[in-house]
Amino acid sequence: MSGIYIHIPFCKTRCSYCDFFKSTKLLYREQYIEKLLEELRDRRHFFGSRKNNLQTIYFGGGTPSLFSEKSIDNILNTISKNFPVADNAEITLEVNPDDLSPEYLKALRKTGINRLSIGVQSFYDVDLQKMGRRHDAMQSRRSLEWVFQTGFENVGIDLIYGLPWSDGSTFLSNLDILSNYPVQHLSAYHLTIEPGTQFGKLKRQNRLSEPDDSESEKIFWALHDKAAEMGFEHYEISNFCRNGLYSRHNTAYWDNVPYLGAGPAAHSFDGTKRYWNKSDLNQYIKQGFSAGISCETLTLKDRFNEYLMLRLRTSKGMNVDEVKKNFESYWNRIEPDINKWIQKEFLEKSDGYIYGTRKGWFVIDAIIEDLFILE
Repeated sequence: MSGIYIHIPFCKTRCSYCDFFKSTKLLYREQYIEKLLEELRDRRHFFGSRKNNLQTIYFGGGTPSLFSEKSIDNILNTISKNFPVADNAEITLEVNPDDLSPEYLKALRKTGINRLSIGVQSFYDVDLQKMGRRHDAMQSRRSLEWVFQTGFENVGIDLIYGLPWSDGSTFLSNLDILSNYPVQHLSAYHLTIEPGTQFGKLKRQNRLSEPDDSESEKIFWALHDKAAEMGFEHYEISNFCRNGLYSRHNTAYWDNVPYLGAGPAAHSFDGTKRYWNKSDLNQYIKQGFSAGISCETLTLKDRFNEYLMLRLRTSKGMNVDEVKKNFESYWNRIEPDINKWIQKEFLEKSDGYIYGTRKGWFVIDAIIEDLFILE
């Protein structure tokens, strides 16, 4: 179940909280596409002799919806000419509400895009303005109406909670608004204030601060419970879905399935080695991906730590037999610590799986860090 990630590193403006690699130099879009297509052609043998068809294609960013339907179609055609793509492949495009129109959405459907991830972030204008988003709440509602009117069914939205100026009840009222639409996927992320962002600057000036952990945990579980009432399955720390429509692309990451990432700052994994393209748009356009690509071979310890990190963030957790089979020596080292967390009721073991309890899942990152093999 291999996949391809396409990084679109362009945004009209910079949001106050975002530290993803991006550029506001939109005039470089056409040059970028030329180099992106070149990379896809040059890396057509990335998956080697594997005969499995591509199961997922994901356009992330940045803001992929800044690209015309013709550009999206060109990229997808290049992929299909150089990689075998499954007939039922999940093909996702991240979009901003203010980029959407009925005409654009109809054109996107014709390209083969069959899943949309909409960067709503909040249905309240005060939140959007303070976060530096370029759309307003009305545009979010209108874009959702257009999305379903034009025939898209597998649709997800992103929301952000833990905003310094807001409280849990205000955030949860976003779900009341969401309930008016047949959205099948929800990604809800707690705000993290990163040093290189506008919010990071405000934090250093003591003009902004994150809510304390106890308040954040209350919101997290209130979100979990309300989403469950709405028919959502909480299948990963930040992700919920209805009707089994989880993100197949992201789930492949968590299952350590090989994937190819194209574009500056994109990462790839072939099952043994990790690759990453340099975060430099100018170099990418002038010299192509190969001038800045780096690679490392993952050690058994690296693979074990990644397994812990990825699996324990999911509701299913990690398979004990699988861990013993692939990482027996490391399992023997961490088993006493696993049992310690089980006794404290932060982890639970059932049906051959170990996963976070209601008490432990919110702090699962700290538990994972405790279990990491460092030497």
